[in-house]
Amino acid sequence: MGGTSSSRSFPTPTDRRLAVARIIGAKGLAGAVRVELVTDWPERLVPGTELWLEGDPAPMRITRLETGGRATVLHLDGVTDRNAAEQLAGRYLEAPASDLPESSYYWADLIGLRVVEPDGTEVGELVEIFRAGENEVYRIVGEAGERLIPALKTAVVEIDLEERRMVVAPEDAEEVR
Repeated sequence: MGGTSSSRSFPTPTDRRLAVARIIGAKGLAGAVRVELVTDWPERLVPGTELWLEGDPAPMRITRLETGGRATVLHLDGVTDRNAAEQLAGRYLEAPASDLPESSYYWADLIGLRVVEPDGTEVGELVEIFRAGENEVYRIVGEAGERLIPALKTAVVEIDLEERRMVVAPEDAEEVR
């Protein structure tokens, strides 16, 4: 039931991009930016990779990457001074969505799914996904209140993106604490 840590998506008519990093500030005087990675595949971020600033139509390339410090540092083509880098703070960098293995989903595709039990009993709407240790947890809110469901095959019976529906095991079947 794996996913990605990206909960933001920005589809365009020709392709689909997902956030891979959030710019948290400038580093140095030459336009480098410190980023918080929000992707399960940081190995995709290498010099030459094209990224888009959220909402911008034109891509920019990573010219250099620095890792090993407290934050990953990117040097982006066209960002040449500290002032330009500071202007980008708080913005997301996006990359084209990758094909996922079967039974894996982007979080953005799951948020908003109608959640039911196998007998059709309404549970609610999937409103949030978060990590708890090594596992993902689905937060569902419905008329009966909030329910947290682990993203495990024993708890999630089916996900149907076309029908915008998730089927989960009945609440009394869960052995999760």
